Amino acid sequence: MKKPIILSCLFIICIFSVFSQNTENNLTELLKNYQYQKALEYIETQEPSKELFFQKALCYKALGEYQKAIFILELLNKEYRDDVQILSELAICYQATANRKASVECYDELIRIDTANVYFKIQKAELQFQQGRYEDALSLFYNIYNQNNSSNTLKQIAQCYEMMNEVDSAMTYYRKTLSENPSDAFSTASLTNICLKEGLLPEGKDCSQAFMDMDTTNLQVNLLNALCYYASEQEYDEAINRFTKCELRGDTGLILNRSLGTSYYMIKNYYYSELYLDKAFRQDTTNNTVLFALATSSMELGDHWKSTPLFSKLQNRIKPDSTLQYLCLKNLALSYQKGWQYKEAAETYIKSLDYARADSKMGIYYTIANIYDDQLDDPQNALIYYLSYRETLADYLETLSNKPERNEERIKDSEKRIKALDEHILELQKGKKEGRKSFKRKQSIQITSSEKNNGKIKISKENGKTIITKEENGKVITDTIKAIQ
Repeated sequence: MKKPIILSCLFIICIFSVFSQNTENNLTELLKNYQYQKALEYIETQEPSKELFFQKALCYKALGEYQKAIFILELLNKEYRDDVQILSELAICYQATANRKASVECYDELIRIDTANVYFKIQKAELQFQQGRYEDALSLFYNIYNQNNSSNTLKQIAQCYEMMNEVDSAMTYYRKTLSENPSDAFSTASLTNICLKEGLLPEGKDCSQAFMDMDTTNLQVNLLNALCYYASEQEYDEAINRFTKCELRGDTGLILNRSLGTSYYMIKNYYYSELYLDKAFRQDTTNNTVLFALATSSMELGDHWKSTPLFSKLQNRIKPDSTLQYLCLKNLALSYQKGWQYKEAAETYIKSLDYARADSKMGIYYTIANIYDDQLDDPQNALIYYLSYRETLADYLETLSNKPERNEERIKDSEKRIKALDEHILELQKGKKEGRKSFKRKQSIQITSSEKNNGKIKISKENGKTIITKEENGKVITDTIKAIQ
């Protein structure tokens, strides 16, 4: 009787064993082929167990359904305390849902369970760094470095110091990182960037160049190297050379276009400065410095139809008390003037007086008076600004005369100008124009031989007047200058 019972039990055990093995094999095959949805469906047909619940949570995690995974893992964690696998996966899911606080708590438990585990410490320290708890992260990274002596941990220590604005310590640890791993692009870029901010340009050049000697393809390091030359005084030519190499390697970003354009602007190569600053302005229309340099470049190239609206846009943007306001108005007026829009030029020069320094006003008064006198034929307004010019010129002469070391040449020149100006003012007050000649107020026209040959400007005289016809940007502009009596 006993023998049949024993055989029956063995048979039942074998059936369950085969069934369990088949279940495990089927699930393993589905997971192996990343068929997580089918794996979930399969698990639902099986008897619940810890292992199946855990696999179910992993399937939800793999499908990006972290909240469902967290729900299952929290239930398992309550029942199976100190299970490293459950806690590890729970920490990852919390982190994926930006619940860093809960993730850190999981790693605290994991470190308590396994105090020597470097991985858990690294994960916790990185989470603290993401939370902005830089001092806590720094302390833990030091502890990690004592265990692993990793150059990557040195870099993480440097990052903590950098975020804490402890520049010297950050630089020290970035240098240590590079001494152990010279090919670390992140540390190279970070150290070079700090050198740029702190004005340590020689070290920034050397650091980035050392990396570029090993790897010429890294766009960020190449750009930072060029920026070190850009930030150096009188090294715009070399900066242009290095920015151009960045461009050839495929860099078309805002920083490159802005810096390259500004470099050309600083060496007065307005053709290329306009080209690159125009790109930069299209990428970021909010930068007033770029807008000013772009407008000025266009003006210097004689493209007044482009420069005038750009200066107008800038003038409407900047604060009234900004130092840029004067430069903007002055260049806008000059753009109007070069574009033969004399009325707008005079009005804009007048506005610029509100922002001009005292030593700049004398020249502006003269320019306004000149426009009203010569271009607009408005002697009344010309007289107003000649008188203002005369007053500032007299103050200037008094200043020269009272200096301990007198500049006799300048004093004589100023006295001659005042004498000629007084004669011209007197003629204007009498309603006559004869004083122009004595004041040397001759209209000069400078035309290059190429412009003459190309027929861009034509000059003719009619009834004692000089008539200028100029072609500019496809438009024909005519201006008349009265002959000097």
